[in-house]
Amino acid sequence: MDDDAAGRPSPLAAWGVAVGLGLLALLATSLANSLLAERFADAARPDDLLFELLPYVRPARWLTVLALVLGFAILLVDLLRRDLHRLPAVGTVFAVMYLLRAGIMVLTPLAPAQGEGPFIFTPQNYGMFPSGHVAAMTLLALLTPVDRPGLRRLQWLLVLVMSAGLLLARGHYSIDVVGGLLLASFVVHTWRHGRLFAPLSRVTDA
Repeated sequence: MDDDAAGRPSPLAAWGVAVGLGLLALLATSLANSLLAERFADAARPDDLLFELLPYVRPARWLTVLALVLGFAILLVDLLRRDLHRLPAVGTVFAVMYLLRAGIMVLTPLAPAQGEGPFIFTPQNYGMFPSGHVAAMTLLALLTPVDRPGLRRLQWLLVLVMSAGLLLARGHYSIDVVGGLLLASFVVHTWRHGRLFAPLSRVTDA
């Protein structure tokens, strides 16, 4: 690892890790999707208690678009204005989360909850558990610095909006939402306090 004169990680090395892991996460997700599509085309669509209790609101899927776009915009603008050096670490955390999700989602092959997906595009069998949408939104909330309490509260509100949109539009089962929350929480907690991701954090945390 090439460090700068102050002993901090080299920006080139940090960005290299972030981009490399990001591409690896995309590849892993694509391979997992192919496996699900080929081997589990007739996967089960289980019952869900919240689906029974909540009405089906198809337009609620737009809430997922709103939450994700606004959540990413909030974090990116804040990083660009105040903490540009944190971008590689943030990108690496997202890549790690999606790598883990690619491995987990093939363990529980379920059919899409409604068959039309949480977004406005043609549905793809990218796995149901855990929810990548909820995990991404939870990462955005957890990665927003605690000294930005207003932004942090807004991000958590968007996590709720995302979860509600997914459930009302039948984009994800309720267990997928819980799984997304847990996956993101595990990744951030381990990144900050554990040793599992220490080699990555040493390279990307400026």
